Order: sequence, then C-alpha cells, then structure tokens
Amino acid sequence: MNDDVRRELAVAFMELVLLAVRERPRQLSLTSLSTLDTLDRTGARRITELAAVEGVAQPSMTAVVAQVERAGLVQRRRDPDDARVVMVAISDAGREFLHQQRQLGAAAFASRLEALDDQDQAELAAVLPILRRLRQV
Repeated sequence: MNDDVRRELAVAFMELVLLAVRERPRQLSLTSLSTLDTLDRTGARRITELAAVEGVAQPSMTAVVAQVERAGLVQRRRDPDDARVVMVAISDAGREFLHQQRQLGAAAFASRLEALDDQDQAELAAVLPILRRLRQV
C-alpha cells in the first residue's frame, strides 16, 4: 500500500470516528468512555497507568475516575499484591453502561451500512477480520 492510499484510509477512518462521536448522545466525556473501555478490555489498573494509556495527566485521570466512580461505573480496590496501591476496576454497572454505549454507536453505523448496496456490504464484511486486528495493533 502506498503512502497516499494509507493517508486516505486514515482520513476516512477519522471521519467515521468523528461522525460517530457527533451522532451519538453522550452522558460522559469521551475520555471517561475510553477509560471504561480500557478497564473492560484490560482489567483493573492504577490511575497512573490509566492516565498513560488515555494520554492525559494524572490529575485529569483522577478527576475522570472520581466522576465515573460517583456514577457507580468503576470501583476502587486495593492491589492484592501491595495494599498501598489502589486499583480501579470497571463495575457491573460500568460494563452494562459501556455495552449500551457500544450498541448506540453500532446503531448509528448500522443505518449507514444498510444504505450501501449488497456488493459494498460484502466487501466491507470481507475486511472485518482486518479491522478487528487493526484495533489490537
């Protein structure tokens, strides 16, 4: 793949992300949603680790964790290996909330996918495994 095609793909992905962000109702900030997603995918983390993963300063992540904790979406717990360390974990309510948010986001894309012709839908379906791998890179 040449650089021009790679750039065009990156722009198309970014435009789709922005479209999804604009079209979906939000009860939490994008950083809060991303933090819940990180905790769901990777398990309990220290606030310093979450801040690094999410690309924010530790004080900002402390505020994010406090907000989602007040909403009952995460829980703080002691690290079993070091009682001085506090870990943040997604709660059952947080998992349910995240699932609902994913469903809302999926619904926004589903209507757009349905508007494509059968050939376009088949071509997109063929690249689904690649898109899943791309998320893991």
